[in-house]
Amino acid sequence: MFRNRLYYRLKPLLPWSFRMGLRRWFALRKRPRVTDRWPILPGSEQPPPGWPGWPDGKQFALVLTHDVEGPEGLAKVRPLAELEMSLGFRSSFNFIPEGNYRVPDDLRHWLTANGFEVGVHDLKHDGNLFRSRPEFARNASQINQHLKDWGAAGFRAGFMLHERDWLHDLQIRYDTSTFDTDPFEPQPYGIGTIFPFWVPKPHLARNPNPNLTPTPSLSFDPIPPSSVPLPPPSPPRPGRGTAGEVSNSSLASGSARSPLPRSPSDLGLRTSDFNSTGYVELPYTLPQDSTLFLLLRETTPAIWLRKLDWVAAHGGMALVNVHPDYVQFESEPASPRTAPVQHYATLLRHVRERYAATGWHALPRQIAHLVRPPSDMLPPSVRPSTRSANHKPRIWIDLDNTPHVPFFEPILEELRARGYPVLVTARDAFQVCALAERKGLACVRVGRHHGKNRFAKAAGLAYRALQLAPHVLRGRPTLGVSHGSRSQLLLGNWLRLPTVLIEDYEHSRFPIGMHPTWIMAPDVIPDVSLVGNHDRIRKYPGIKEDVYAWKLQPDLSLLRELGLAPTDLIVTVRPPATEAHYHNPESERLFTRFMDRAAATPGLRVVLLPRNARQAAAIRQQAPQWFADRKTVIPADALDGLNLIWYSDLVVSGGGTMNREAAALNVPVYSIFRGTIGAVDRHLCAEGRLILIASLADVDEKIQLVRRPRKPLADITSRRTLTHIVNTLEEIATACAR
Repeated sequence: MFRNRLYYRLKPLLPWSFRMGLRRWFALRKRPRVTDRWPILPGSEQPPPGWPGWPDGKQFALVLTHDVEGPEGLAKVRPLAELEMSLGFRSSFNFIPEGNYRVPDDLRHWLTANGFEVGVHDLKHDGNLFRSRPEFARNASQINQHLKDWGAAGFRAGFMLHERDWLHDLQIRYDTSTFDTDPFEPQPYGIGTIFPFWVPKPHLARNPNPNLTPTPSLSFDPIPPSSVPLPPPSPPRPGRGTAGEVSNSSLASGSARSPLPRSPSDLGLRTSDFNSTGYVELPYTLPQDSTLFLLLRETTPAIWLRKLDWVAAHGGMALVNVHPDYVQFESEPASPRTAPVQHYATLLRHVRERYAATGWHALPRQIAHLVRPPSDMLPPSVRPSTRSANHKPRIWIDLDNTPHVPFFEPILEELRARGYPVLVTARDAFQVCALAERKGLACVRVGRHHGKNRFAKAAGLAYRALQLAPHVLRGRPTLGVSHGSRSQLLLGNWLRLPTVLIEDYEHSRFPIGMHPTWIMAPDVIPDVSLVGNHDRIRKYPGIKEDVYAWKLQPDLSLLRELGLAPTDLIVTVRPPATEAHYHNPESERLFTRFMDRAAATPGLRVVLLPRNARQAAAIRQQAPQWFADRKTVIPADALDGLNLIWYSDLVVSGGGTMNREAAALNVPVYSIFRGTIGAVDRHLCAEGRLILIASLADVDEKIQLVRRPRKPLADITSRRTLTHIVNTLEEIATACAR
């Protein structure tokens, strides 16, 4: 439009207050005339033909995005990301590659290491990107280079300007430059849907008339990405929970640098394939913050909440764009150019409290992966065959013990997000299935625990392998993965199915017939300590508990459920594994000595986590004095152990996983394990993150019964280990499928 071109040509010469005043005058005149189509457009809630719903039966999808427009916004990226992390969310940040600021590599690394996505926002953000077709084609080569350099899959044009046909010049998986309805934008005509859709290349489009809004063209991945549940209602993390507590000062950048996000070619189709057919359009469906709070001067987020509830009720995609530039943190003075960050925090809390169980919180790339081109638009190389609609190999994961559930939860989410079909089985023992159900992991229950007797255990392992066989033969996985499932290893050898054993204790025993094809272990364990061919050993950084520690969403309601107060000195205790093959009775003496000391300490409360009901009953019978006046409590149901550890002042445990979970969360931890100490625990001891208790004197002298200081969770956790493990599993699965 000539008016838009003139405006953007004059914009650099006009003061911000004049430009905003002019836009506000037009908007306030228009608003009464558009109430029938904004903020809600009747008819946009109609699902596209063939719409199968969201993954795992979720009611709707939530997508959070941010456009960073200037240096002021760049300085607020980390504080805004910290706010989201404190409430359990992740988002996508879109940066201008050749604007008036430089995007630091460390910032992009920090975002991706913490689970965020990075996208490209225009080229120069000057309103001239679509000035002419030849000029756009020239700019596209530069944009594509930035997409490649950043490992980005998505694009958004400045000022929501869009020429959908031209965007086929870009090497993108998705675009977010459109909206369902927004009459206040420079191009005020929306696309009229609250669902994502496929934009085919013009010569493939079924509706070639560019003046008509096309019916979204959709095809769906038959095995969709894993549902990432919205965070449950919970009080915010101490010291970081409210918007007012988040400053815009410099923040720690995470514990380690992570690789940049995978390239678009790994998000579903090869880059050459999806650029030969089209891309996914993700319209924003909640008004932008700049429209609500700067242009229309709304003083509350009520319109956001109303529209979100409407989108959720109709099963659509709630996608919002919040600019860090326009956010006012508590420490900043009020300005006509910003709006209080509390508006955004209110939106996130509303989602968390109302839709924790029914919403799918996804990054844009995950939504884009869900939408595929119709098969007749695909090149022959990726066109679905009658043999399989999903060309990525199926991976079988067996959950054999309680710690495997939180460990594999984010691995399953990431594998599914990358398009890998999975088969999940679980042993009905040690609350494995109860915890999996609590976390929303769909799994097949197979087998049980067969007690302490070695002969019964050996027979039980073989019997469970036979029970697993029908499920595996039907599912036909390419690769089996576990963290020590001997039944999976046994069956894998019987069926000649390749297996990966993820192991973090080199002294575990795996007899002949239970040897894995590959071993993956922490890099602090020497290769010579691991069983297997050295060319089949893979290493990962950090410890296995780092894989999921970053997902923790602290929830104070747990303390209320256990009858504890935040002012109590809280100690979490895990008794020794008396039925394990590695058990040393000396651990029981240390456990008894500590419990006697804890019971005699005023103001101290113990949360005791027995291994099973038999152990709980035996402890109650042998030491009833520990439970007098509810000094010691045993949870009635399965709980989030990581959440309990976070609110504990110290942990005393006879088990390796709980010790390392505490170390991952920077909680003081004392190990009463008296078996052979592994390389990981020795490494943690050397770093001062774990203290070994070797004698009764150590119980009295080394264990400090004091309240602990808490660091921000985001400063001590990262996705680095998760990313490395999933990348390695993908490499192995792909090799096995050849």
